[in-house]
Amino acid sequence: MRELLCPVLVGRDQEWQELRRALDRLADGLGATRVVAGEAGVGKSRLLREVAEEAGRRGARVLTGRAVERDSPLPFRPVAEALFSHLRRSGPPRVRELAPFLPILGRLVPEWRLPGESAGEESLVVLGEAVLRLLAALGRDGGCVLVLEDLHWADAETVEVVEYLADNIAGEPVLCVVSLRSDEPSRARSRVHDLASRRSATVVELRSLTDDEVVSVAAGCLHAPVVPREVAEVVVARADGLPFLVEELLAAMVQAHELYETADGWVLDRSPGLAIPATFAETVRRRLGASLDTRDLLVAAALLGRSFDWRLLAGMSGQDEAAVVDRLHRAVDAQLLSVEAADPGHRFRFRHALTRDAILAELLPPERATIAARGLRAVEAAHPGLPGEWCELAAELADQAEEPSRAAGLHLESGRRAFGRGALASAEANLERARRLVGDNRQLAVEIDEALCEVLVKAGNAERVGEVGQCLLSRLAALAAPPARRAQVHLWLARTAIVSADWARALDRLHHARELAVSGDVGAGEFEVLAAQVALGEGRLDDAVALAERALTTSESGRRHELACEALAVLGQRERLRDLTSAARAFSAALALAEQHGLTLWRVRALHELGTIDLLGGGPLDRLAEARKAALDVGALATAATLSLQMAAWFTNHADPERALDAGRSCAVEAGRLRLPVVEGVGFVLQAVAHALLDQRAEMEAAIDRAVAASGGHPEVRGVARLMARALLWLVREDRARALGELDAGMELLRGTPVTAPNRGLWALVHALDARDGEAAVAEVEGSGLTTYWLTRGWVGHARAVTLGRRGQTAEAEDAFIGADADLAPCDWYRHHARRLVAEAAIADGWGDPTRWLAEALAFFDPSGPPAVASACRSLLRQAGAPVPRRRRPAPDLPATMATVGVTPREAEVLAFLAEGRSTREIAARLYLSPKTVERHIANLAAKVGVGGRSELVAYAARHHVGTG
Repeated sequence: MRELLCPVLVGRDQEWQELRRALDRLADGLGATRVVAGEAGVGKSRLLREVAEEAGRRGARVLTGRAVERDSPLPFRPVAEALFSHLRRSGPPRVRELAPFLPILGRLVPEWRLPGESAGEESLVVLGEAVLRLLAALGRDGGCVLVLEDLHWADAETVEVVEYLADNIAGEPVLCVVSLRSDEPSRARSRVHDLASRRSATVVELRSLTDDEVVSVAAGCLHAPVVPREVAEVVVARADGLPFLVEELLAAMVQAHELYETADGWVLDRSPGLAIPATFAETVRRRLGASLDTRDLLVAAALLGRSFDWRLLAGMSGQDEAAVVDRLHRAVDAQLLSVEAADPGHRFRFRHALTRDAILAELLPPERATIAARGLRAVEAAHPGLPGEWCELAAELADQAEEPSRAAGLHLESGRRAFGRGALASAEANLERARRLVGDNRQLAVEIDEALCEVLVKAGNAERVGEVGQCLLSRLAALAAPPARRAQVHLWLARTAIVSADWARALDRLHHARELAVSGDVGAGEFEVLAAQVALGEGRLDDAVALAERALTTSESGRRHELACEALAVLGQRERLRDLTSAARAFSAALALAEQHGLTLWRVRALHELGTIDLLGGGPLDRLAEARKAALDVGALATAATLSLQMAAWFTNHADPERALDAGRSCAVEAGRLRLPVVEGVGFVLQAVAHALLDQRAEMEAAIDRAVAASGGHPEVRGVARLMARALLWLVREDRARALGELDAGMELLRGTPVTAPNRGLWALVHALDARDGEAAVAEVEGSGLTTYWLTRGWVGHARAVTLGRRGQTAEAEDAFIGADADLAPCDWYRHHARRLVAEAAIADGWGDPTRWLAEALAFFDPSGPPAVASACRSLLRQAGAPVPRRRRPAPDLPATMATVGVTPREAEVLAFLAEGRSTREIAARLYLSPKTVERHIANLAAKVGVGGRSELVAYAARHHVGTG
């Protein structure tokens, strides 16, 4: 029998045009997400098939995957199927920008992972970024279309990845099209609602067809220009406007010989005893009832899932393989089944999910249990060890076979496997289901709770860890379990308390763990390193060191290298508060250990810590850059974003606003895509600091607004914005009263936090100059443990010099000044600005050499600004009775016409290179700027000198003889 499927779309003109527009935008490199939603049978799959075919005709890469109905869906199945279906033979493209993500993509397609290769970061956000980068690489020529069907059945991890794609796809040549049922509650439906509300996705809602449209679908299925009136009446009355039911009803009628084709057209036989099915369930029931053997076969198949391996059916149904094949042919002919395109050799698929639903609905509980038990035995025999999705299927079959203990054990194994892949939500779902099924099997219940506790600790679900952990402790006690197992539970609870900074609760748990683990190996070393973290958090620094050293000793005797790295990290963090050299030794030891034993993520962390030492100590940028590259190489993208932030901070610390702007933008983009709101917010704050250095108030405030919005108003972000950006702007403008107000407001938000904002030292200095609580401000910063930061130490040292000079302790003040001046040596801008500030107090109190400091500061600020600071230096020199140098021109060899319109020295350099005919990239390379920064300078120059664009600006530069000579 030929297929009775409608060959054309009916009643979907508006929806199809929306999807075509998305394909048109894809041709321009603009990505989008479209969600085709509607009730079961409304035509979602048909519309997605049209999109895929049209995209293929346009030359786009099309990847297709689908979710399947499972109580505990296999993690990432739809996305993995989509990737593997397209890249089965070739694997992922080997392009440079994708290299850091290949270990992460190995979580989806294990065949892509090299032997011994790390799985990369476990964050779902990072995995989403990896998938996005892969799709973008595939879509480089012609675009890429990702089609994911039945998202309402998808696992939590897949939904998270789809949400990430939707939020970040706009700038990539990727179109994501998904379908889901809108009439059933699901995690996916809730997320789609959120995506639509923030305009990250457009929902294409499919309505039921009108009566006329239903008749048009029937005409298409029957390939007839006219549908007989009696046929039209039947499909309109029974199909409820669902195109799927139109097709199914017609197929059932033809199969039952109620509808047949003659030379004169289609004829409906309304013979007595042949009733037209009123609902889809009745349709399926009648088609199954035509052959009892076929019905039994399809019942068994339905228990295996929407897609199934036909080789399992012989054992389940009691039929030989030849009979199974014959009945599968009949089911395909009856349009109940189709051959699975992804695996045509072994797998079949119910044409529609509703077909399987209707079959399962016919089963009585005893019948379901009997067949499911046979299915479980067949799966276990065919797939020893139950690899991959077979374990999930076996668990469901055991549950339906009314073998709850067996089902719980299989869900436990599935949960452990998901945890090993980093799919925490799926692991938790499997283990929670196992927990509900385990019944009175106390030993198995304990194993399930132990696995669940470990997953919850990793996921950071402190509240649930407390609930499960307490129950687990009771169960272990009832079983008289070895003390070591109970000790491990207390250690898990302690780690959760440490993450929550609940030091008292953490210590209590560690105390219990220690008592229980006295005679065992569990907790040895781990107890000490966790206690060290608590001590560090409570400020008991000596205790932290002693405990970490004991953990280190334990790790060395037992060759526990990760424990050693964790202990060295504690020692380094403690030393960082007082001696950067000692801290660097600890982190270097952790680096050596990680490299020696192949601890990839610990290597990245150690490099990161060493780069942080250079940032705090005024060292070079090299190790931060090396650490960022290492993080990208292993797919540690969240760490890489934090390192981008620190690199932007390095540029602001060295008063290089243009490169700080570029680095801050990169950081904000990376952190935004990875959903690191505080890091993203501080990335915008560092851009604001750069604008403050350039005396650009409007741009600074815009960056601060974006910082606050990105971070959700996080108090630390607001505090850093006031302390670092706004206060600096008012100091640049010589409005000290407003600067002090911002400094005080920032300190109020940051006081008591570990945030290492260096302007804490500047707060102390301005307070000392203002003669209000100067001594107290200096004491507070010096006692904070944050003066290992070179900028903080330099500013607070100057504040100490001012307070000593005010007390008449001239020699001590001058010694303090010399030390502070040396501390600020890494950045001439901050060094000379501090001299300008301190000179004011030194003149008033009669100590030091303020006229020399002011003269040198003036020589530094006069050519390049800020003008208010240079003016203040002149005024103070006059006040001291010292000679005042003549004002310098804004830029050497710059024509007066350009100087008067405010062309800066850097802009003059750009203009000179333009006059030589250099490209944007060449200028960027020569000046160590990004091409975007050069373009911004060109735009500013064009506006200042009054020309229309780049070509006119080049001619202008040539006319005015601007050159680099």
